[in-house]
Amino acid sequence: MKSKNKKLLDQKISRRFLFLFLIKGIAIGAISWRLFDLQLIENQKYKKLSDGNQFDYLIIPPERGRILDRQNRLLAGNMDGFSLVLKWNKKINVDVILKNTLSIISINKKDIKNFNLQIKTMKNNYPKEVLITKNLSQKDVSRLAVRRINFPEIFFSMSKNRIYPQGNIVAHIIGYTGIFSKTDVKNGNVISVPGLDIGKRGLEKYFDLQLRGMFGRKRNEVTSKGYIIDSQIHETTISGKDLQVSLDMRLQAFAFQRLEQGNYNLISTDDKSIKKQLTNQKNNKYLDKKYVYTNKKNRIVSSESGSIIVMDIDNGEILCSVSTPSFNPNIFSNGLDIEEWNKLRNNKKSPLLNRSMSGLYSPGSTIKMAVALAGLEAGVIDYKTNHFCSGKKEFGNNDFHCWAKNGHGNVSLMQAIEQSCDVFFYEIGLKIGIDRIAEMLKKLGLGQYSNIEINDKAKGVVPNLDWKFKRDGIKWQLGETLNASIGQGFILSTPLQLVTMVSRIANGKVSVEPSLLLKKTNRKFDLLNINYDHIKFIKKSMEQVVVGKKGTARNYKIGLKNNEMAGKTGTVQVVGISDLEREKGLLKNEDRPWKKRDHALFVGYAPVKKPKYAICVVVEHGGSGSSVAAPIARDVLKNILNV
Repeated sequence: MKSKNKKLLDQKISRRFLFLFLIKGIAIGAISWRLFDLQLIENQKYKKLSDGNQFDYLIIPPERGRILDRQNRLLAGNMDGFSLVLKWNKKINVDVILKNTLSIISINKKDIKNFNLQIKTMKNNYPKEVLITKNLSQKDVSRLAVRRINFPEIFFSMSKNRIYPQGNIVAHIIGYTGIFSKTDVKNGNVISVPGLDIGKRGLEKYFDLQLRGMFGRKRNEVTSKGYIIDSQIHETTISGKDLQVSLDMRLQAFAFQRLEQGNYNLISTDDKSIKKQLTNQKNNKYLDKKYVYTNKKNRIVSSESGSIIVMDIDNGEILCSVSTPSFNPNIFSNGLDIEEWNKLRNNKKSPLLNRSMSGLYSPGSTIKMAVALAGLEAGVIDYKTNHFCSGKKEFGNNDFHCWAKNGHGNVSLMQAIEQSCDVFFYEIGLKIGIDRIAEMLKKLGLGQYSNIEINDKAKGVVPNLDWKFKRDGIKWQLGETLNASIGQGFILSTPLQLVTMVSRIANGKVSVEPSLLLKKTNRKFDLLNINYDHIKFIKKSMEQVVVGKKGTARNYKIGLKNNEMAGKTGTVQVVGISDLEREKGLLKNEDRPWKKRDHALFVGYAPVKKPKYAICVVVEHGGSGSSVAAPIARDVLKNILNV
């Protein structure tokens, strides 16, 4: 009985040992397979994860290329600085980190505000580097460095801050850089790196990729908690390419000051009468200035606003492009807050507007040469064409007046250009027709975009029969042709287009195209295809505007035979004048409200014997082109000719 029970027990134990052996075998097999899987099959996967935990890669922005003028003077460059960046993810407490950081260093309120705005727009699905400030001092870096172990979420690095040593003198052309924004994403500029500035306006924007260079990478060896053990450059940056432009800063600075001054006097703020005015007016606008402008009554006035642009008639290089009022581009380098931006944007005189390229003005009498060329080319007038000017032309139920109240009498084509007779051009405008006038204006560069290397430019308007019908659905009226013949009505042009027009006339052979770059080789242009005898006649007429006994700019000639200028004045009404106002007598320009004053224009070239430089001057609400714009043009041309 005992032996049977023992036999059953042995069998039971044997089965249990077998079961345990099977379990042990399965367990060992499973572990062995997992070890095989980890070591051989998933080796690369975990190697990458391990490397990711060990090394932290950071993108390094390259040094931005410089912008230089034609004499290698610095227009835009870089200054060493330090940036502080947060390695953001959804697990960190930003408020605590910022509070602890501010207990060690000070950060200006504008940078903190911009940082907080960025944090508010963060999405919680991926980590990101967020710029805190670009304005760390060497002392700030030292203070943070000794406490680096307490701030694993932030890091600092060398950075380059963009500087504009010429300030507002060339701001509209050079433009400025700024921090990457949502607008840049919409425009296809998708690279966002803390501390990276991208071009926002002007040449900085147009040549952004060239100036930006190639990014590098920095590799930090870190612990599992994010503390940096070692740091080294993994990929070096490639600096952006320098850009040399055609501008001459000596000429640019002179033209800028000359335009601002206009016909005003330059008076020191130490002058007793000026001090008294500043005290009485409680005007803080001039307190930090060494001088002010005063009018004929010795009253303080604001500087003139407008544009001066100078162009080489042979190669199209822009030597000077001034727009006033201007702004200081350096304020954008460190991040502009909303209050500063609104102050600039809402300024009534629009300091952000590039008047030389984007300002639209009725060209007035400055296009009378083009109207004359259209008539000569069409054969409807010749050099001997005459008309009598009584001071007005009656047409339909309207009177179209000449600027000379009592008229010019009997005038020829050359005399009409010299004296700027409106009635003469009313008469020939009707013969020529608006379509022929428009065709000539476009041939000379108006009503179209140029290929100049900047985004801030306007097309302007050159109307014709089809344009009017497409825009308004009604036919062109002959009275509108009369207005167009003297550069008023629908016609709008930019100073760039007007200086291009004069350059093509002065050159006489090719359709010169403007450029902001200093060209190392000769540029080739299309032929102008205008009868050169007609061009010579028009140039002789423009010369008479300055040297003729009745020329509208006769009082402002350079006075040197070999370096004299030729040109055409223009005075553009910005508000209509009623017959009642004419009967009562027109107010002097300076006695009208600023916004109702005429624009003053002058276009010209020099020297007359061997033309080299074309110029366009626009003084907004400046009054007479003869007495305000012409002397500015003379002084700028004298400066460039060194006479």
